[in-house]
Amino acid sequence: MAKSVFKILTFIALQIAVSLPIFADTLEQSELKTHLRWTINVAKELVQIKKKGTRVEFRSLDPEFFEKLSTDVTKLKQNKNYHTKFNFKAPEQVGSPYVLTVDLKDDSVELFSFYKEDRSQFVLDYWVNQDVVATKNASISAKPKVVSIVKKNKAPKKVKRPSTQKLLTKRNSDKFKVIDPGKVQKEKTKESHRDFRYGAAFVWNYDALIPNLEQDVNLKVKAPDFLYKVLDRRFQNDEKEAHVQLNINFYKQAKWGLMTRSISLYEEKYGVDKFKALNDFMKATSMIKNSIKKKIDPKYGKANEEDLPKAYSAKGVKAAARNLLSNVLDRTNDYNLKKGVLRYLIQHFRDENDSVNALEHAKKLYVSASSAYDDDMIVYSSRVILNSLANLKQLDKIDEFLKNKAVVRVLSSQEGLAYRGFVHLSNGKSEQVIAEFKTSEKSLVRPIHPSILFNTAESYFREAQYEKAIKLFDQFIADYSFSSHSGKARLRMALSYDLNGSEAKKIATLYKDAINKTSDLGVRYEAKLRYVGFRGVRKIDLTEADKEILSFIEGSDAEKRQMTDDHKKLLWLVRLRTFINTGKFEEALAYLTTLPLDAIKAIEKRTFLADGAEIVLGMIQKAYLSEDYGKAVKVWELYKTKYETKVAKSPYMAFIVSDSFLKLGLTSSFERSVKNLEALKSDRARSFPRWVNPHKDISVNDYIVELNINKYLMSEDFKGLATYLKTQKDNKNINYKYYNGLVSYKLKNYNDSVTSFESILVTPNTNNYLTPNQSLTMFESYLESLYQSASGERFRKNASALANDLRLSSNKNSKKLLERANYLYLESLFAEKDVNHKLLADKSDEFLKEHADSGFKSRVSFLNGVSEINVGNIEEGKKVLNRMITQEGVPEYLKGLARSELSTLVIKEKRL
Repeated sequence: MAKSVFKILTFIALQIAVSLPIFADTLEQSELKTHLRWTINVAKELVQIKKKGTRVEFRSLDPEFFEKLSTDVTKLKQNKNYHTKFNFKAPEQVGSPYVLTVDLKDDSVELFSFYKEDRSQFVLDYWVNQDVVATKNASISAKPKVVSIVKKNKAPKKVKRPSTQKLLTKRNSDKFKVIDPGKVQKEKTKESHRDFRYGAAFVWNYDALIPNLEQDVNLKVKAPDFLYKVLDRRFQNDEKEAHVQLNINFYKQAKWGLMTRSISLYEEKYGVDKFKALNDFMKATSMIKNSIKKKIDPKYGKANEEDLPKAYSAKGVKAAARNLLSNVLDRTNDYNLKKGVLRYLIQHFRDENDSVNALEHAKKLYVSASSAYDDDMIVYSSRVILNSLANLKQLDKIDEFLKNKAVVRVLSSQEGLAYRGFVHLSNGKSEQVIAEFKTSEKSLVRPIHPSILFNTAESYFREAQYEKAIKLFDQFIADYSFSSHSGKARLRMALSYDLNGSEAKKIATLYKDAINKTSDLGVRYEAKLRYVGFRGVRKIDLTEADKEILSFIEGSDAEKRQMTDDHKKLLWLVRLRTFINTGKFEEALAYLTTLPLDAIKAIEKRTFLADGAEIVLGMIQKAYLSEDYGKAVKVWELYKTKYETKVAKSPYMAFIVSDSFLKLGLTSSFERSVKNLEALKSDRARSFPRWVNPHKDISVNDYIVELNINKYLMSEDFKGLATYLKTQKDNKNINYKYYNGLVSYKLKNYNDSVTSFESILVTPNTNNYLTPNQSLTMFESYLESLYQSASGERFRKNASALANDLRLSSNKNSKKLLERANYLYLESLFAEKDVNHKLLADKSDEFLKEHADSGFKSRVSFLNGVSEINVGNIEEGKKVLNRMITQEGVPEYLKGLARSELSTLVIKEKRL
């Protein structure tokens, strides 16, 4: 016997230990699949946490807390994927803070932190941003400085075309990439979608699911007599008994009028006595049954005017009947009668969502049932009490009630676990929900209580254990697809797969299932927003079908009526980002300025401001690549304070703004902007969000090198630039080949120019693309250099390839270069020893049709006339040459050449 008592006490002790909060160390580390989490148990005011660059600092004035924190940190299993070193520093002076420094692996590690007020915990999540690729340091260790350049004006030297051309190593020059604004750089990632942060990124907790309580009785069709049967009286030659039996007879025969008059006569004769409760019950029942029979048939959704008084009277009759039933409770000692009345009233208050009155009457039923040892009613009343307390959010009282021995005895273990889980999750103790579930999991018989499944799955979701959450949400859907919460479970499953980075096709299917199979309008609208965020915002290359999905943002009127503040913020974010992802930066900025950002949390506001900074960058980049440098600096000046200074700085933006000032000749602004760029070296550069693809994605040092080079180009000091480029020859991050080719061309080193340009055409720098203007400058310089140095055949081959690509370009400046390429092609044909006059005639004719207003028209007309004569079209050739002689605007030397050709032709004809 003693041994059995010991076992029981041990079991009770274990149960209490499991149910009590677990007192953890100051610091706990959790290695999750997607990130590393630190949980610090401390009052908010005792520690200050700040991240700067690749370092996180913890400062505290409390030596006891700092000692505990330091001890816990030294016990940690250091994860090299996130951290490299921990340093502890005691204050040198009294009153100074204790400092713990955590060095991160590199700038790809990001920190997201927040404070849980209810648990007095700091939560720090370390994430690795897969999109960030650390830029390699340039081979030059010295910090580049912006050089001062004095412009030197020298008379250009005349260069004679060499009689013999040096043949260069053949390269694959058949393909030429002419870069247009807006299409500067293709995505370098192989992924089809950006990560979750770029889509519908706001996630909120779902409320804990209250254990369901089934309907006891349908009051639309049932009256109190369904819950209590009035029995006949036993006659003992008693007038009262006989009169009461008469009342009962009329009651059973549903002769309500006769019954009412009989009861009134009884009360007049005998007054209020022990049968008052029974008589009131029968009167109340008759009134309710009479009201149930009289239904109003509404027309077009509204009751007839004749029926409206009846409708109000029916409600009034039922209210009066309930008052009578309340009186019955005060007067009767008959447990069965009291039980029937209480069940009826409890169901009525539950139907009215009146949890306060439902709770009060359930307590009365619980007390009466306990006295009568009615286990069924103890169970029912206990469930109503727990359900009412849950609806009233009286969590402490639920916990207290669950400890009642009578409740423990009659309530099933799953129901007890369900309510404890509800209490823990409502208090934000998701770890406790998981711990209790794990303890009881093997003993749970399927189907597991829906609240246990949903609340445990939600707890796993909050703790970022998405695979475990998916498993339980899936089980909930399988067993309780009819539940109104199945829609939330479907959406949580889709969101879990999304956060886990699963296959895009599967994620899209799950979001569509959540939309199509959800009856909850609020959940359905959230699913639509998240689906748009996934497919219309995070997807990198949008198809027409993807763009059609954007219309899901416009929910139905019914869905909009279910919108919460969380829905609104998510809608704002997704709509804003649809503008960004489709390149509509002006519309995005206009929309952003209308949002009431001051009314939301600081961390949420920062998300919008970060997107705003990228919107401004997109506008500046578009102006810069279109060579509208004035607009670029104007946009920057207007919005730098509102957005750019609120978030991490963008070195790329600082570069294009600096270069725009340089192009505009604003020296002071340029120098000030360069200083700002140099200062970014000590700050954390922007790694998220990065909506705009920089055409030059290089380090701050290399941006400064590019600005130095551009300054040389602006002053046309090509010899100075050639000297400076020698110091950057091994720097692979800048476009050395482009600048060397350009300088070689300007200095008439045509062979070197062709070699450099062909090298960059074959292997372009994917981190440092040329601007549209630079691209065209390169092709123009390459074309001229090739014409001066290569064989005629090789020149024409490459010139033809270049011309084909230029015809496809939307750049407005491409037409001029195309004209030059075609012209030089003709001159190259004409310069051959054995001229192909047939090809020259055809190509010159095509040129005159394609470039009717060309400045080379006169020269090409001469070539056309000569070639026509040489292929036997003498009359056509003479016609062209004669037209040149008489036409105004044709240079005199060309007219002289035309006359000479015609004279030669006359001499030949006379000889013939």
